Amino acid sequence: MDILPYIVPFAWLILIESLTVRWVAGGPVPGLVSRILAINVAGIVLLLFVSMMGWFNGWWPDIRNWALRDSFFLFLILKAPVFIFIFRRWGMQRIFTLHVLSNFVSALVLSMLFVYAPTVLAIRPLSVEHLNKLAESRVGEIKSAIEEYYTTHGYYPRYIWGGDIKGWDTGPSPDPLLNEGYLTAYPVNPLHLRKTYFVPRRTAGLKALWFGFKSSDFLHVRNLWEPIVEQDPRFGYRGTKMGNILPDPRYIETISPAPVDFRLEVQGRWLPGGFIYRSFDLDDDGLADAYILGVCGDENAQATIDCYDARVDRLTAIIDNRVVPYARDGRRDGVIYREKRGFISRPGQIGVLPETTENIDPETGLVIGEPPDWFVELSVGETEEDVRPEPEPWIESIVEPESVVEPPDDVDEGEEMVIDGGESGE
Repeated sequence: MDILPYIVPFAWLILIESLTVRWVAGGPVPGLVSRILAINVAGIVLLLFVSMMGWFNGWWPDIRNWALRDSFFLFLILKAPVFIFIFRRWGMQRIFTLHVLSNFVSALVLSMLFVYAPTVLAIRPLSVEHLNKLAESRVGEIKSAIEEYYTTHGYYPRYIWGGDIKGWDTGPSPDPLLNEGYLTAYPVNPLHLRKTYFVPRRTAGLKALWFGFKSSDFLHVRNLWEPIVEQDPRFGYRGTKMGNILPDPRYIETISPAPVDFRLEVQGRWLPGGFIYRSFDLDDDGLADAYILGVCGDENAQATIDCYDARVDRLTAIIDNRVVPYARDGRRDGVIYREKRGFISRPGQIGVLPETTENIDPETGLVIGEPPDWFVELSVGETEEDVRPEPEPWIESIVEPESVVEPPDDVDEGEEMVIDGGESGE
């Protein structure tokens, strides 16, 4: 844990308050720095005690999620008795002036530094882009656990839920990665929405820092998803863990009870930082030998991946009798990163169309509609209705010549190979 982002701002606080008190006092004050240090240490201890008591008892959110306005005034009030006691010989009127003025000056200077010169405070503010990258990194931890499971068992988990052991307090967790110790808990969702826990700020600037400003998109998504996150154990004991937001229709136990059943999105909005996982049995032996794993970005992410067909709840299609990990419906899924493991590469050449271009349900074999248009990235302010691309041939599954997989000599012509490998990151 890096302690500099905590020590450096505290040192600045002591310095600014000491200089302000000395300026108001009109000259040197004996033991000034040690007095200010004692006052602020006592104030921080009291602030943490009061805020933690309120958090555990459900009176108010985690202090880290407060607006600076709220925590500043509570801090001002809590350390006032300590300030009065230490400077008791100066008289109440002078003490009040010193206390209020020194705190307002320090809060103003520190907040300006935090917004406009964070490096001076040894702080790197978390931008939305950084949070999205963090979500990608943390879903990589889940992938590592899945691959370790495969190494042990020889097949992939048929489904994973997410959350933590404590969240499944009604009984044993159905999640194989948790039950078998591959994960002690799923990673914390860096983009989670919980009001009663620390919510990373999406918006920069003094307005968001001082008044806790939240965008209308953030509030809308939180209103849609928080009731689900609060009651579904796949998001952990406090609703802050990464959870699988794509139930599998083949396994009824993965579907949440009504009315909170969901398929990747709720009213067209995905859960920021939620992941998707679905396994596939390509050789019909009853064991999963391929999977698709992805993660969604923040509520405003301009996702570049359309990996899910919501019309039929599928992540795959069949082209030339091969299962390929593509099922487009022409809508953004919010997915910013995807892993595909275990799927065979389709032999082909650049510019050569596949013989069969129907989008076919891999479980029923039925045609589910015409191939969707190419996924077109929107500019800022555009909507799906604003951009209607001309239909183009669907050649998503065509691979580069050097990626062509040639069957070994001992494989019959009619037999398909399943190669344990895949592409990562789109």
